[in-house]
Amino acid sequence: MLKKTLYNSFFINTSIIILSGFIIKILGLLNKILITRYLGTEGMSLYIISFPTIILFLNISTLNINNTISKIISEINITKEYSPKKIITTSLKLTLLSSLVTIIILLIIIKPLTAVFLKNDLLLFPLLTTILLIPLTAISDTLKGYYNGLKQITKSTLANIIEQVTRIIFVLFVFFFFDSSNYVTTTTLILLALSFGELCSVIYLIFKIRKITFYEYPQSNNPTKKILSLALPSTFSKLIGSFTYFLEPIIYTWILSFLSYQAIDIQKTYTIINAYTIPLLTTASFISAALSTTIIPSISENYASKNEKNIKYLIDKVLIFCLVPSLLITLLLFYYPTEYMNLIYATNEGTNFIKPFVFLFLFYYLHMPFMSILHAIGKTKTQFWISTFFSCIRLILIIILSLIPEIGLNSIFYSVIITMLLNSLITILIVCRYTKYQINFKILFTLFLITIITYFILILFDKIFNNYLIVSIICLFIYLFLCYSFDLIKIKSLRNNS
Repeated sequence: MLKKTLYNSFFINTSIIILSGFIIKILGLLNKILITRYLGTEGMSLYIISFPTIILFLNISTLNINNTISKIISEINITKEYSPKKIITTSLKLTLLSSLVTIIILLIIIKPLTAVFLKNDLLLFPLLTTILLIPLTAISDTLKGYYNGLKQITKSTLANIIEQVTRIIFVLFVFFFFDSSNYVTTTTLILLALSFGELCSVIYLIFKIRKITFYEYPQSNNPTKKILSLALPSTFSKLIGSFTYFLEPIIYTWILSFLSYQAIDIQKTYTIINAYTIPLLTTASFISAALSTTIIPSISENYASKNEKNIKYLIDKVLIFCLVPSLLITLLLFYYPTEYMNLIYATNEGTNFIKPFVFLFLFYYLHMPFMSILHAIGKTKTQFWISTFFSCIRLILIIILSLIPEIGLNSIFYSVIITMLLNSLITILIVCRYTKYQINFKILFTLFLITIITYFILILFDKIFNNYLIVSIICLFIYLFLCYSFDLIKIKSLRNNS
C-alpha cells in the first residue's frame, strides 16, 4: 500500500508537471518563433549575448531558493522542526536582501561589463532590464518552492503557464506597436517581457498563498541556518555554472579574435549554436526540469525516514519518465533535423550538428534529475564540486579546441558536448553510490528495443506519406502503444500496487 501511495503521488505530480511543461515548452517555442522573426540576426545576437549575464545575476540573487524550500517543506511533514510560515518569510527576506545587493553590483559594473568585457555598448539597455527581473524572480521562486514542497504542483505549474502566456502577450504588443528596425529598443522591450511574465506569476501566487492557513509547530526553530546551509552550496554550484556561462562569450570572442577570426563570423557562429542548435538539441529539457522539481520532495521525504527501497523505486521511475518521451523526441530530431529546425526557427543554420549528436543529449536529460536527487539527499557540496570542476573544464576546452583548425569557430559546441557527457555520467555514478541504486538494465533494454522498432516504422511511413508532421504523429501513437505493451507505462498502477 505504501508503494502504491508513493507511486500515485509521484506519478500524478510528475504527469501534471510534464504536461504543463509541454504546454509551457510549446508556448516558449511560439514566443521564440515570434522573437526570432521580429528581432532578426542583429537583435537576436544582442538577445543571446545578454542571457549569460542575466542568468548569472539571477542565480546570485535567488539562492536556489526554489529547490531549498521544496526540500525543507517536504521534510518538516516528518520532523516538525520548522514553521512553514517562518520558512517562507525568512526565505523572502534572504532573497530580497540578496536581490538588493545584486542590483547594486550590476549597476556598478554594467558600464565596464558592456564596453570592456563584452565589447558591445549596445548591450547596456537590454541588461538594465535585469534590475526588474531580479526581485520578481526571487519572490516567484520562493512561493513556487513552497508549493512544490507540499506536492501541490498544480499551483506552481499554473504560475509558470501564466508567466509564459503573459510574456507572449507582451511580445505581441511590442511586435504590433514598435518598429523592429531599432533593434536595440526592441531587444530591450523583448527582455522586459521576462519581468512582465514574472510579475503576473507573482500576483497569482500571492493571491493563492493569502488563502492558506499556516500550521505552527510547537518548539519550531528559526530556519535561517537551515536555509543557508542548503541554499549556499547549491547556489555556489549554480553560480559557478552561471559564471562560466557568462565567461563563455568573452573567452570565445577573445581566443578566436586572437587567432585572427573575423568578429562578424565569431558573433554569427555563437548566435547560431546558442540560439538554434543547442535549443533544438535540448527540446525535451522541459521533461528534465519537471522531474527535477517533483523528485526533490519525494526523495527528501523518504531519505528523512531512511527508506532506501522507496528511493531506489523512485529513481527507476525517474529513468522511465525521463527517457520514454525524450527518446521519441530525439528519434524525430535525428530523422527530421532540417524540417524541425525550419518549423521552429525558420532557418537551416546549425542543423549540421543535430543528426550526429542528438542521441548524446539523452545524457543531458538525465543530468538535471540526478543532480536534484543529490540535492534531495543533502549532497549539495558534492553538487558544487562537480559543477565547479566541469564548468572550469568547459572554459579550458573552448581555448584548446579553438586552436585546432578543423574545429575553430565550433569550439564552444564541442566543449559543451564533452563536458555535458562527462558531467552526466559522473553525476549518475555518484547518485548510484550514495543511494546504493543499481541501474535497471531491463528498462534500458526495453527502451532500446522500442526505439529500434519505432525507427523502422518511421522509415516505412516516411516513404508512404512523405510528410514529417503526419509521420511524427503516427509514430507518437505507435511509440506510446509499444511503451504501454512493454509495461513501461503502467496506467493500471493508479489502481493496483505497482
